[in-house]
Amino acid sequence: MTSAGRREDASARSGPAAAPTMRAGSTYGAIDVTKSFDDVTVLHEVSVQFQPGEVHSVVGENGAGKSTLLKLMAGVYHPDSGSLMLGGETLGPLSPRDAQRRGIYLVPQEPRLMPDLSVAENLYLGALARRRFGTVAWRVMNEATGGMISSVGLRVDPRTQAGRLSLAQQQLLECARALSRGCGIIFFDEPTSPLTAHDAEKLFGLMDQLRGQGLTLGFISHRLDEVQEISDRITVLRDGAVVAREERGTATRDELVQAMIGRKLSVTRRAEPGRAPATGVLMLDVADLRIPPQVNGMSVQVRAGEIVGLAGLVGSGRTEFAETLFGLRLPAGGTVKVAGRDVTGFSPRKCIDAGLAYLAEDRGRSGIFADVDIARNESSAILARLPRRLGVFIRPRREQELARDAAQRMDVRASSISSAIKTLSGGNQQKALLARWMLAKPRVAVLDEPTRGVDIGAKESIYQIIESMAGEGLAVLVISSEMEDLIRVCDRVYAVYEGRITGELGGSDITLEAIGHLVVSAS
Repeated sequence: MTSAGRREDASARSGPAAAPTMRAGSTYGAIDVTKSFDDVTVLHEVSVQFQPGEVHSVVGENGAGKSTLLKLMAGVYHPDSGSLMLGGETLGPLSPRDAQRRGIYLVPQEPRLMPDLSVAENLYLGALARRRFGTVAWRVMNEATGGMISSVGLRVDPRTQAGRLSLAQQQLLECARALSRGCGIIFFDEPTSPLTAHDAEKLFGLMDQLRGQGLTLGFISHRLDEVQEISDRITVLRDGAVVAREERGTATRDELVQAMIGRKLSVTRRAEPGRAPATGVLMLDVADLRIPPQVNGMSVQVRAGEIVGLAGLVGSGRTEFAETLFGLRLPAGGTVKVAGRDVTGFSPRKCIDAGLAYLAEDRGRSGIFADVDIARNESSAILARLPRRLGVFIRPRREQELARDAAQRMDVRASSISSAIKTLSGGNQQKALLARWMLAKPRVAVLDEPTRGVDIGAKESIYQIIESMAGEGLAVLVISSEMEDLIRVCDRVYAVYEGRITGELGGSDITLEAIGHLVVSAS
């Protein structure tokens, strides 16, 4: 080591880039908290307590108040009434920074990263390791970052721009940020939504380790199998109120579902044994598509009235494949045809005109216009087709009529289509995006993670919407990390591994075991 390197190590050793000392967890709870937005009560006198050495999960439908509760406890929102208690101390109004100083951190549902900064800079934002004269100790910080991110299963160069990470990798980086601040109380708001089952297991291993160290952990997930696997205690919210409290192993999945939605849920499988494959006209024909290094010669066909799945692990090339179909990436080779028409390399606008719809994986970043009203979010794909006054000005009445009809058809639950779409729950945002594409009257719908981050009730609604699309003659391609989704709705499933199709399954052959084998191996 050079003398300069020794000086850097010595001067930065006590800086924040060194391995953090994890605080012990504390008992942290809410007592009779109530929170309203625009005269709508989201939480009504909710009491819940999180204990050290436990994973305490909060479950409920979209709009039940789960995320609002965790945001209250992390200082993002302030309760209208009620109080927060930390280790016997009543807390006053908290900001997120105040909460972190007290050892409370919220890993958000949508990553909050600076895309143009490196992984290391994001991890230690506001607390960069410094050398004696104030310059950044890059080597020390990058080394510390490497150790911290590998502890959560993220293996990338610390100098990589955060914006180049996949959604799953960004979520893991958010988990690492919580640990880097040495927080003893960590809330996870849907951290596994963008993750495959394999990556989720890595996160659960980390959570189990933190639980063993005595940290206080809160967890939200719509995947009830995950909740039952990891939780010591479960609190069920419905319509902003606590309706059930369960200890580990005391409630079945069906009982949790019934508590969440207030009724029993009947789930049927589309691809019944013996069901004949769709025999409609070939609507989507992708041949030998290549986008190195992510996609290496993928061929997929979907017929009118057919629902076809694309299964694969994060990083397998599924999303890059979908983005190329929609003109967001240029292929290095291969062809894309919609209803017999070659649309290879078309712009997104021309793809829409050709009859292709694309529901993006990350609705927060690439789907909704958060501050824009629901009506304009729905009509955005057909603005060029809307009737205009004097050939220039959109006729607002007609736009409102179309948006209202589409929202009703997709069962978008909102007080008004004039409300900003960000006020809707995740499931209703997703249904509004589906309404957008149905207004465009597509021939082919490519849906990337259509049920990500939505509750079990909203999932069933989305399944029914997808089936209705196929029933109207659309060719539907569904990309999902949740294999249960594919089993539930698909006639056929293609498996993807490292940018190649490794197999095709149909009807009763579509099973968890069969899909799982194909997505982890090229053989």
